[in-house]
Amino acid sequence: SCETDIQPYPKTNSNIGIDLGLSHFAILSTGEKIENPRFLISASKKLAREQKILSRRGLLAKQRGKSLDDCSNYQKQRLKVAKIHEKISNQRRDFLNKLSTNLIKNHDRICMEDLSSKNLMKNHCLAKAIGDASWPEFCRILEYKAEWYGKQVIKISRWFPSSQICSNCKTNSGKKPLRVREWTCEQCGSHHDRDLNASLNILNEGLRLA
Repeated sequence: SCETDIQPYPKTNSNIGIDLGLSHFAILSTGEKIENPRFLISASKKLAREQKILSRRGLLAKQRGKSLDDCSNYQKQRLKVAKIHEKISNQRRDFLNKLSTNLIKNHDRICMEDLSSKNLMKNHCLAKAIGDASWPEFCRILEYKAEWYGKQVIKISRWFPSSQICSNCKTNSGKKPLRVREWTCEQCGSHHDRDLNASLNILNEGLRLA
């Protein structure tokens, strides 16, 4: 361990709202959309193949009455599978650190939803993708870097209807199914991209709370 003197980043007088998602990892209130790299899903075929080999070698060792600790082929394959998991973890950590540092450098206040991944992962159709996105780790990294560099992360309630409110006239048009990616406000006629509109609402609510 070591001691370092961390200097705060200069103020930019810029605020930003972030809507986290799956088709895109993050949608910023500036209009920028950050692609979701999907590291685990990208490596899933290779990982499944190597895990299948590992399982076969484990079964073969069991049939021969050998301990897995004494089976060199099994141990070699176990290390190969472990290295794939390690690479996925390193890729994800690198992506989250680079993105969080960029956001902290360029914005003074970062507004985002206080999501509960544990509840969201109860949806078995989306659980793997949500786990791969690693939203809680991203939020954790943002928070400690904000504290280091003199910036602020503002979390709004997960129940705030960011996707239902028109960011232009503030009219709540009600809940919309996930398949609806764009919609037009009946009150003011503004046409919205669902995720961009949500990030703008998150920014406005975060600044109101601040």
